[in-house]
Amino acid sequence: MNQNDKVKELSQRLSEGVQQTFQSGRFKQYLKAVSAFHQYSARNVILIFLQKPSATYVAGFETWKKLGRYVRRGEKGLSIFAPVKVSEKIDKPVMDDNGKPVLDEDGNPKTEAVSEVRIRFHPAAVFDVSQTEGKPLPALCDELQGAVPDFQKIFTAVQNISPYKISFEQMPDDEKGYCSHSEQKIAIRSGMSDAQIVKTLLHEYAHAVLHNGVKKSREQKEIEAESAAFIVSNFLGIDTSGYSFDYVSSWSYGMNPKQLSNILDNIQDSANSIISRIQGEMKTLEKAQERPPQKLPQRLSEALKKSEKQNSEKEMIPNGKVIAQ
Repeated sequence: MNQNDKVKELSQRLSEGVQQTFQSGRFKQYLKAVSAFHQYSARNVILIFLQKPSATYVAGFETWKKLGRYVRRGEKGLSIFAPVKVSEKIDKPVMDDNGKPVLDEDGNPKTEAVSEVRIRFHPAAVFDVSQTEGKPLPALCDELQGAVPDFQKIFTAVQNISPYKISFEQMPDDEKGYCSHSEQKIAIRSGMSDAQIVKTLLHEYAHAVLHNGVKKSREQKEIEAESAAFIVSNFLGIDTSGYSFDYVSSWSYGMNPKQLSNILDNIQDSANSIISRIQGEMKTLEKAQERPPQKLPQRLSEALKKSEKQNSEKEMIPNGKVIAQ
């Protein structure tokens, strides 16, 4: 099977895997858990970040209890402004059927007391998942495990062709890596398995070569990067389906099926290009390994032999001059 056919086959496998993930009970449990976390206003997001920059999943005390987790003793809550519905009594003018005010005996507009629900804000405390313990949250994208036989060769090849520098950093467990166009940098979380490092490296590399200055939605960019990473990884013999199916599903949930299909179709050319570049660089590395540089002791030994040979070819004449033959 040639490269193009293999890429098409992997793209179809990814599409089918995403659909299976959508239909799985595990995905439904994940969505149910995620729905428990509110979408906070910009003001509250800033407040949470200022108090705990590493916060990820944030919820109130009772919400955590419903999810089977409990706030650890001594943990300090993160202060936010919580909306509360308040019922207030107000005097409202009485109108007739024509929309005109009804007057009383003295000719003054009649009013009636009615209740109106209004939104008020008050301080409240929420807690990040790192401040809780208990039942694990339903999750997707289980971290890949396992060694990769050609790990160093693949990593070096991507490093050589990457437009950005690549480094390892300490990151939270739920963050595997990132690509910064402004810093021209790809960062990978240290301490992961070979398989996860390669998959993440290819994902961030795809961002670097596909999305610099490109105006697309965050969802489309993530789907494209992960799809490319899946196709290239599996072409190189690293099965990332256990991670990639979940990842693409989470970013494409609610998306028009035709739109997702178009994204997966359009990413095939990019995946083909990435595969060709990586394979080309790997072949270059293999040729370089076939001609290993001489080690220092070997170079010194050969230099000594050459010197001895030259000395043996010299002839000393009476006037003290040395003539090389």
